This record gives sequence, C-alpha cells and structure tokens, in this order.
Amino acid sequence: MKNNFPGEVLTVPLLAISLLAMLSVLDWDEISGGKMTNFNLLEDLLSADRSAGEIHKAAEIIDPSLEDAINEVTSEAELPVHDIPANNITQQTEVCQDNPGDMVRNFTVSRIDSVLPIEDYSPDGNGLRYLKAALAACSERRTRIAVIGDSYIEGDIFTQDIRRLLQDEFGGRGVGYMSMHSDFPGFRRSVHQADQGWEVRDMRNFSGDGFRPLSGEYCVGVSGATLTLRGSKIANVGSWSSTKLLFQSDNDGVLTIKADGCSKDYSVSGSDRIQMIELPAETTKITFVSAIEGINVFGAWVEDNIGVGVDCMSLRGNSGASHRLLSTEIAHEMNLYIPYNLIIIEYGLNALSAEQSDYTRYGMLMEKVVDQIRECYPDCDILLMGVGDRGRKSGTVITSLPTVDAMVQAQRSCARNKGIMFWDTREAMGGKDAVVEWRKRGLLNADYIHLNHKGGAELAKEFVNSLKMKLDESR
Repeated sequence: MKNNFPGEVLTVPLLAISLLAMLSVLDWDEISGGKMTNFNLLEDLLSADRSAGEIHKAAEIIDPSLEDAINEVTSEAELPVHDIPANNITQQTEVCQDNPGDMVRNFTVSRIDSVLPIEDYSPDGNGLRYLKAALAACSERRTRIAVIGDSYIEGDIFTQDIRRLLQDEFGGRGVGYMSMHSDFPGFRRSVHQADQGWEVRDMRNFSGDGFRPLSGEYCVGVSGATLTLRGSKIANVGSWSSTKLLFQSDNDGVLTIKADGCSKDYSVSGSDRIQMIELPAETTKITFVSAIEGINVFGAWVEDNIGVGVDCMSLRGNSGASHRLLSTEIAHEMNLYIPYNLIIIEYGLNALSAEQSDYTRYGMLMEKVVDQIRECYPDCDILLMGVGDRGRKSGTVITSLPTVDAMVQAQRSCARNKGIMFWDTREAMGGKDAVVEWRKRGLLNADYIHLNHKGGAELAKEFVNSLKMKLDESR
C-alpha cells in the first residue's frame, strides 16, 4: 500500500492555484480578439486594496432605521409634486402615466466640453446663489461646504480632493470639521488623528436626546478625554490658523488646547446653549484636553477663517433617512459659529438592493430630508448627488447592478420636486457598467462599490469641473 506524504497531498492544490494565477494575469481580451473579457479568479481572495477591504465589507448593510422612516411616507399626497424643468439642461423624458411628474425616466444630460453639467431645478435657475455670494467675499471670511454622506466618502475620500482643488483656486487651509473619535483613524490621509475617552452618539440610535446636528453624530467625553490632530502632507491641510471646538456642557470646568508648544486653558460655565472656544494661532498640531465630565462635543474645526472649507461628515451605513430629524434649534445655534453656504447630500447606497426596483418612497422620504435641511439652514444652497455606479458579479462577468437606474431616477425626482440641484454621479463615472472600467483602472475597491483614494480624486475632479461650470454661468 502506497503512503501519501504531506508534500504529495498539497501538490495538486498548489498546481491548481498556480494555474489559476497564470490564467488570471493573461490579457484575454487581446488574445481572443475581444471575444473574452479579462478576469481575476483570485481577486476575491487576494484584494489589492487591503486597507480599504478591512473597512468596507463586500455587501453594504441596509440602514436599519430606513424601514421605520419609509413607513412614514404613506401616500404621495403628503408630498406634492412640482414639475420644474431643469435649467439649461437638454432632457428626454418618459413620464409615468399613473402619476405624471412623479418619475423622469430615460433622462439624458449632454456633456458640454467634456463636463457633465449640474442639473439646476431651482425656480430661477440660480441654485448656487449663496455659494457664489460667499466665494465673492472669501478673501474676508470663510466659505463653507458640508458633504453629508455614508461610507462612500468615509476617510475623506472624494471630499479631500474637492477641498484641495477649491482651496487651490480660492484659498484657505485645513480639513475643517473633525469628529472627536474615529474607528479607523489611519484610513484617512488628510489628517492624523488620535483620541481617547469619547463615546460616539449616532442620532440613529440617540434621536430622543435632542442633539441631532448636521454631521449626524456628537461625542460625550469623560473627564480627561483627549483629541490630537496633526496636519498631513496633502496640499493645504498641513497647517491652519484657527482651531475651534463646539460643545454643550451642563457642568462648569476647564478645556485645554495645546498647539505647537503653547497651551491655553478655557474656563467653561455650564449652560444648555452651544458654546465655542477658538485658538487663533498658526498651527500644525493640536491637542484638546477636557476636564469636564459628560461634555457633549459637536466637533472640532481646524481651518483658516478665510478661503474655502469642505467638511466631510460621513456615517457608515446611513441611508440619510435620519436627517429628516435634524434639530432646528441645534442647527441655528451652530450656524452662529459655523455657517454653511452649500450642503451636498450623498446618500442612497444603504437603501439600494438587488431585489428592489422601485425607490419612489425613498425619494419621497429624501424630500423630507431636504425640507428639514432647508429649515435648519435657510441661507444655504443644497445639492443632491445620485448614487455612483455599483457592480454585480455573475460568474466572471461584472455588470452594473440593474436597480441603480431606479435609485437615480428617484433621487433626480426628489431634486426636481424640491427645486434643488442634482449631480448624476453615475453618469459622471461613465454611466452604465462604468464600474468595470473604474475597477480596471484601479479606482474602485474589489467590492465594485466603494471608491479608493485614487478613485475619489478622479470623481472629485469631475465634480469640481461641474461646479465651476455652474458658477461661471452668471459671471
């Protein structure tokens, strides 16, 4: 009887793996004359972007708060539809016969000089009025843009490059808003963060306490809680001239800011109102130390007081539904210190599934979100981003998830009905099946959903070109 040794037992599997690896690296598209597409049978096991793979799972979890929110939208009568045409946009429409004006299908936007226009559904076609006015005075005071979204922009992906490009043109430094805690501080490249002693409270889980800010979260600190932020080598964020902390505290105490060798203590008197402390000093590294038990901190802002700021406010797994519960009182108090001129809404990923083909109710729910943002920030422009292209693998073939079309339709209808701006992210990427090319170019993670830093830079360039085209319309 012949003995099987360990080395012989492993020979066949090792040969099989070697063969798969060799087959995967061949250019099958060229070999077959275009009859076969390239593939990588080991890609799911050996992802090239491991850091992102650890953070983003292969399939996004649907926001657990979405179902209850959707149930609030019981009929279309709650949200009247206004048929507002896009300004300066060529469109082809097929209107649903059951509800004219409800859904715009087969909507096409033509690029102008290779730039995808922003669709402006504001009644007067001047959807960037507040941003334009702020930029005209940005040499004297800060122009602020907030991007609220989900894991698509986590780690400052996409937003860090919007910030860089706008600051290159309009001036200003610093990353702006920072939460007091990050689960993955090393993932973000635009700032180095270390913290301890903070409990993050997500308004999806703590909506009853009244603290529901634009970022969707705040942090509660124990006495001795700290946050350290240091600028990175990315352009315009290595140093800044103003450090701000917005908070609410029922208790008296002391907050300390240490910056580049200097230290300053701030005495705090307990109040139910939002307060701010600011250190106006040239800074490359900052440390906050709180000696106040139970202080509620809404964020730190590291920035200049002039130029442009772009704040990244991402909540993983968020569908955006909870933002219909934003606190008007909190927003108005924070607006005294940190006013915004443009709010960009990036959601939809966590409401998207392969099974659901109609997102009308989600679109109606987002209309409530837009209404609440308007209530909270009345002197601010609003722009809704459509979802980016998302891939689906069938065997070795990758195609766009078919239900993405329906989500984009619902998001565009939301923008039309509320008279705000819309940017078709998927179309900016190249439209249907864009994920195939973006992954081939190394711009997407192996989940065929999330942008990596390189892809974020590519999409940001597309967005800023669209934004500048819109800004130039009235110049």
